[in-house]
Amino acid sequence: MLRLFGVFKVMSRSVLFSRVAGVALIFSVAATAIVTAAPADVALIKSRKDKLRDMGTALKQVDDELKKRSPDWENVILLNVQVLHERSPYLLKWFPKGSGPESGVKTYALPAIWQKAGDFAKHAKDMEAASVKLHQAAAKKDAGELKAQVIAMGKSCKACHDDYRSPEYEKDAEQQ
Repeated sequence: MLRLFGVFKVMSRSVLFSRVAGVALIFSVAATAIVTAAPADVALIKSRKDKLRDMGTALKQVDDELKKRSPDWENVILLNVQVLHERSPYLLKWFPKGSGPESGVKTYALPAIWQKAGDFAKHAKDMEAASVKLHQAAAKKDAGELKAQVIAMGKSCKACHDDYRSPEYEKDAEQQ
């Protein structure tokens, strides 16, 4: 320690430099940890949004095709029903803890998904069951039964959206 003007004690330059370097090292390690975590969150949430959007599109395409005089079962209905049937069992895996608004990534997933995990899981299982019935009706190529199952699947999706998707989704969708 050096005395400055006989009153203040000042650290030697080497001690001051080592303390500043230590603090800088701690901040750089913390910043690196934060920066490396963010891309994983962004990728996970983007993937989830893409899969859910694809599912919504698939259901709409089936519904639209059923309104036609001669629906294309092979190229439209069966392919889109298959998307719904294959993806619905994985819904719960697309919402791991930490992938909500607290991630800092824009998401329409409300915190209630994780706060009411049991209820959210029930909605997911209901949707999976609806997708099985939808798949069975499509395999029979029974337009009447399939229309009823499309309505049931839509209700299953809506029930979850009503409780667990932000109202901001509708506002943003209208602006696009």
